[in-house]
Amino acid sequence: MDLDRHIAARLEAVVPRQAAICVGLSGGLDSVALLDALSRIAPARGHALAAVHVHHGLSPNADAWAAFCTDLCHAYGVPLSIERVSVARDAAEGIEAAARARRYAAYAARAEPFVALAHHRNDQAETVLLQVLRGTGLKGLAAMPEMRELPGSRVRLFRPFLGVARSALLEHARMRALRWIEDESNASLEPDRNFLRHEIGPRLDVRFPAWKEAVARCASHAAVGARLLEELARIDGVPAAAGAGLALDAGLSPARRANALRAFLALEGLAMPSEARLAEMTRQLYEARGDARVRIAHDGAMVVRHRGAAHVVHELPDGESRWRVEWRGEERIDLGGGRGEIRFASASGMGLAATLGRSGEWHFAPRAGGERLRIAARGPSRTLKNLLREASIPEWQRTHLPILFQGERVAWVPGIGVAVELRCAPDEAGLVPAWLPARNCSAPD
Repeated sequence: MDLDRHIAARLEAVVPRQAAICVGLSGGLDSVALLDALSRIAPARGHALAAVHVHHGLSPNADAWAAFCTDLCHAYGVPLSIERVSVARDAAEGIEAAARARRYAAYAARAEPFVALAHHRNDQAETVLLQVLRGTGLKGLAAMPEMRELPGSRVRLFRPFLGVARSALLEHARMRALRWIEDESNASLEPDRNFLRHEIGPRLDVRFPAWKEAVARCASHAAVGARLLEELARIDGVPAAAGAGLALDAGLSPARRANALRAFLALEGLAMPSEARLAEMTRQLYEARGDARVRIAHDGAMVVRHRGAAHVVHELPDGESRWRVEWRGEERIDLGGGRGEIRFASASGMGLAATLGRSGEWHFAPRAGGERLRIAARGPSRTLKNLLREASIPEWQRTHLPILFQGERVAWVPGIGVAVELRCAPDEAGLVPAWLPARNCSAPD
């Protein structure tokens, strides 16, 4: 197999020209072959190439591996970063999962928009088998995609070797006289993946020589099925982005309800519940009376029903109910603590009088109780509690609302408006505030 031609084709297909690429370099055969191929192919397409080696500190040879990667990248003229991470050997999720989490966190912190990893077809086949043994759904069977975004970052993982057999990488490495390191832990049968690789894989090779290709093909079919389920979930009320609500259509079949709720929880970054737990959550959310107060604790958050939709409320840390952020006339202000930000837009005859925003003592803070606000020109001031209730702002959101105060006086409340006495005149310059909540305090409009 012509590995250079394969890499060039995959780059052309999914990576924009001139986008910077970082290689996840362990020093093993696979990642060395990837670095070797990219070092020749990437420059012609304008890709700046770098590499990162994650030093887990788990092996007595870890320092030697880092030194090897340093020498290798120096020979290729590729800048290398060595990221030292700490992995607890007694981690609750297991040492492999803990190491993977630290490694991917290092990738997510990269400045390059793409991190290239050397997972190949054998890895993909092993991943599918592991997922089958765990009883996973279609998304799990789809295993590793060629390209995916790392949650919470702008970095995308790029796996150009998923359609390449490891034997082809070995052939390439020998032809190019490449050197690489061998991780002694790969020989251990303790990790499940190694057990499949050393004990099960060779037996399948004898009876089903093409099993890796077949299993990888199965992963591709599962990926198509998973995408179709995601499209169905959108039709069935799942929003396009986190922070919005899941529309609860009681007319859906149980299977479509469960599919929609799974997609919604995944969108919000929550763990998948068991089948029994999912069924109970679905029943409570979809079958509750219209005025019922449904609140379901799940994975450190609260799933609530409000006005025919489900919402996820990510609880703020203790003490977050008491906060204060000064405002000195900025057009944009970060509220911190997962509370989102406020943006002010200039307008004529609308919003807060612009001249007021440049003087006095202004700050954002949550309501403490007893606040009053006059929003009608000829009406009396009213309690903020009643105004929030009449505006149908959910109870859980009320404690998170960033209220603008002038001294001790309420000046503006999201979803309610600006105090009459602080509004600009019809022909006067004004500032219209808008709250962009973060996920921690998101709730329906």
